[in-house]
Amino acid sequence: MHRLYPLPPEPVDALHAAGPQRAPHADRPWVMLNMVASIDGAAAIDGLSGGLSSEPDKAMFGALRAQADTILVGARTANAERYRPARQSGARIAVVSGSLSVDPDLPLFSQLPDPPTAPLPLVMTTVDSNGDAAERLADRAELVRAGTGSVDLVAALRHLSSLGARVVLCEGGPALNASLLAADLVDEVNLTHAPLAVGTDAPRIASAPSGGSPAAPPRAFALEHVIAHDDVLFVRWVRSER
Repeated sequence: MHRLYPLPPEPVDALHAAGPQRAPHADRPWVMLNMVASIDGAAAIDGLSGGLSSEPDKAMFGALRAQADTILVGARTANAERYRPARQSGARIAVVSGSLSVDPDLPLFSQLPDPPTAPLPLVMTTVDSNGDAAERLADRAELVRAGTGSVDLVAALRHLSSLGARVVLCEGGPALNASLLAADLVDEVNLTHAPLAVGTDAPRIASAPSGGSPAAPPRAFALEHVIAHDDVLFVRWVRSER
């Protein structure tokens, strides 16, 4: 990997490219997004991000996970990508699922904690979510109820902070990213540009479902760094000072 910006250019490894330790806010953790997209903006191929990924992207993915103590992911992404415990980084995974549509048989819930004393994964849901679905998850996850109708992400992040979370890494999907951005809860965006043109109607890295939350005003971010590995480009954007 080579850092192209800021100047001067220099070789770096994935751990250095992941950046320094982040500091939490007074009332919530630091929140970073990590996504991969094609050069024409697609965030997935056939519903999965794997077709856009590469070995350099996986190295950056692991380095960013090592920075976080909690990984936030939407239920649709967790189901499609068959999420499992983040044993290499040791981060706790929190699935956002207002309707509790997350599959209780995912490896994330069916594999025994390692070590056995490790806390169960979290499922962030609503106070009015499906009771039968909650029962199926009762012994496999710790349910956190925040909001009615849809998950209150401000309250959810405050709860993560109360559990000791300092840095939260959101791995999508696009609807969760859009909700975090709309609530002005994103501190940085890490985007891998895959050298592919997909040419489909795949979602962007942040796209609210139809009938979702009203559009939020644009948020200003500043370019932090640009890193290249062969034809793969890594770009980090950090929230601008107000």
